[in-house]
Amino acid sequence: MNEILGNLRKYLEWAESLHSMTEQQADTPYQEGKWTPKEILMHMAEWDRFTLEHRLHRLKESEKLEDVEWGPFNEQAAKLSKQYSFDEVIALAKQYRQQIIEWLEGLDEAEWTKPFNIGEHVLTLEDYFSDFVWHDSHHKEQIESIR
Repeated sequence: MNEILGNLRKYLEWAESLHSMTEQQADTPYQEGKWTPKEILMHMAEWDRFTLEHRLHRLKESEKLEDVEWGPFNEQAAKLSKQYSFDEVIALAKQYRQQIIEWLEGLDEAEWTKPFNIGEHVLTLEDYFSDFVWHDSHHKEQIESIR
């Protein structure tokens, strides 16, 4: 639990450090035909927002949650990035992640290991947010390749 929270907090520091990137860097795909750092960060922020709005309060209730069609969700997030400056995307990413951290900090430790279902998958909060940490790391590497 503490390690996961520590990694989620490090994301905030990393997101803040992205202010050193120029708008041109933020709008440059990390590889030909791939997303830009701005699109990637919006994608990450949108998953945080979705988790805040549609998952967290329901995870605690051990409700069976529907799986998300992640392809269209991710494409919509990339398109949404066009409506914001890179600094605004950074602010959104930090805001949503801070809210997740605060929610998690308010839980009893026992809540981290209670099972819940997403589609056919049985998970715990520990599993769910371990995936977040992996997802963060995966996309950080892509963004850092531009910096």
